[in-house]
Amino acid sequence: MPRQSSQTGPGAPIAPWPAPSELPVLLFGGTFDPPHLAHTELALQARDELFGREGWLVFVPAARNPHKPHGPEASDEQRVEMLRLATQHTPRVGIWTDELERAHADEPSFWVDTVERAASVAGKNAKLRFLIGADQALAFDRWREHERILEFAEPAVMLRDPCETREAFRSMLLSTGLDPAVWIPRLVGTEVRPAASTYARNAIKRGNIPRELLDPQVMGYIDLHGLYADKA
Repeated sequence: MPRQSSQTGPGAPIAPWPAPSELPVLLFGGTFDPPHLAHTELALQARDELFGREGWLVFVPAARNPHKPHGPEASDEQRVEMLRLATQHTPRVGIWTDELERAHADEPSFWVDTVERAASVAGKNAKLRFLIGADQALAFDRWREHERILEFAEPAVMLRDPCETREAFRSMLLSTGLDPAVWIPRLVGTEVRPAASTYARNAIKRGNIPRELLDPQVMGYIDLHGLYADKA
């Protein structure tokens, strides 16, 4: 279970790989605090577009996202369990807890370490992609060792605010000095949804569980454990 290894950091033992060896995998990292329907449904659309019936989708819950100022509100175990509940009836989906198991208590998880470790256990012929939002693509050159990440896996990009259309994404790529010829072909044809974990948490704090955003099993788990409730 998360954070039980006596060794932490990039050299820690690698968590068991949740997909069959050698098959193509779409990695999707995030805090998933909580996981919402946009996480699951859009990622499944992307997986099927990229890899068809052979592809797997592997969620990678982060110990602490280096692009966010604060850690998750729910515990590692709670976030993993919510992901399990949200995907328990979905074929060709796995949850890889490697970032949680190798994490230092107060340090972020870096994606370059994750994809290198994934490539080492997925099988030498396995094709790896990883799913990010268009907003993250615009900042990709600021990720740690971003060029080395591409040695192991290629990004797949979902349109999302503030890049809700291909044209808007192209315009913002040009304005930030990035090459549209590199990034536009990486777009996947998922829907554009405004849903976000922050919105879900704030709604729950107000006593209004957003049923249009959350799987019923996840909603039940949040209610049972009193997650995200306003403690004031």
